[in-house]
Amino acid sequence: MEIINWSAAKVLFDVMQALLTALMAAYVYWLNKHRASQAAIKGTNDRIDGVERKVVNLEHKVERLPDHEDIKNLQDQMARTNVLLAEISTNQKSTSVQVNRINDYLMNQPRGGH
Repeated sequence: MEIINWSAAKVLFDVMQALLTALMAAYVYWLNKHRASQAAIKGTNDRIDGVERKVVNLEHKVERLPDHEDIKNLQDQMARTNVLLAEISTNQKSTSVQVNRINDYLMNQPRGGH
């Protein structure tokens, strides 16, 4: 009788080989699933980074926009400018009247008075 039963050893080796192959298949499946998840996470992170950049740009633009105080100051300046323009218009009208009077006087002067 032999000390080692080679038939039983071969069956045990085949079972261990099948288990090892099943474990390797499960590991490869898990690894591929994990890799796909990592790719999806990276894609999501890239999109979030893009959105964050856009939000930062918008924040900078909004910071430079005029606020209520700036608009109030602009309205006050426009009101003062309108008052000055009204004064200039009044002065221009009176100057125009005076120039027209001088023009009429000069036009009605007899010619050749020198």
